[in-house]
Amino acid sequence: MKLALKKKTLTYIFILVSLLVTAGIWVIISITRDVPQATAGPAAERMTRSIEDFTGIDAWKNTDAISFHFRPGNRDHLFDRNRRLVEVSFAPESEVDPSTVVRFQLDSRIGLVLQNGQMLQEPQKSAWIDKAYRAHINDVFWLNPFAALRAPGAVRRLTAEGALLVTFESGGVTPGDSYLIYARQGEPVRWLLWTQAIPARGIEFSFEDWKSFGNGLKISQKRVSFLREIQLDHIQIHEDFPGNQPDPFQELLQRIEEQKSQSAED
Repeated sequence: MKLALKKKTLTYIFILVSLLVTAGIWVIISITRDVPQATAGPAAERMTRSIEDFTGIDAWKNTDAISFHFRPGNRDHLFDRNRRLVEVSFAPESEVDPSTVVRFQLDSRIGLVLQNGQMLQEPQKSAWIDKAYRAHINDVFWLNPFAALRAPGAVRRLTAEGALLVTFESGGVTPGDSYLIYARQGEPVRWLLWTQAIPARGIEFSFEDWKSFGNGLKISQKRVSFLREIQLDHIQIHEDFPGNQPDPFQELLQRIEEQKSQSAED
């Protein structure tokens, strides 16, 4: 009797899993779109400029540092844009997991990793720096993708319906990704994504909850699709960083200088 009941339960579980997998495949297929045809040229550049003007590209360039919280990843970021220094704090995923803070230089990836206040050594240190680097590139792009419209490797084209198609043919963590931006008088309303990170081709997110900062920067704090929601919380602009406050990157800067001196001696 118990054996028969167990077999019946396993059968129900198998059927449920099969239905969920089938539903997932159906959803992906049903929303899959091809990348549209688009043309490069002056019209695409004018659309690019109107989006940059609305979102405040000049204010972004003049921002010393920016900090924010990224969900659903549950990560805190501090990005010192002038010195290209990054701090990523990973919250524990459970009560037994440690809290991890990674500080590194964006270009050299020289860094420090602290878990529950204790310094990690190799090979764990390099693994965490690589994880933090990928998280930083992803999360900062979601924070302000419009600052990257003219990044090296970005190709801008305009579709027949007036949407801006941006393809990152090189650079970044996932070259080849494309984004189709629909804007109204320069204000991004929604975009469609063809990315390696999301299997559904052409999934749509809306731009919601725009916030204007004192320096002229505008950031959408919420991106919504029927599959998931991206939330950007606790955004702070630092126009003079670190200013009169203690420098959180002081120990990292010392480590960078030590490595430079050691390399020169070798």
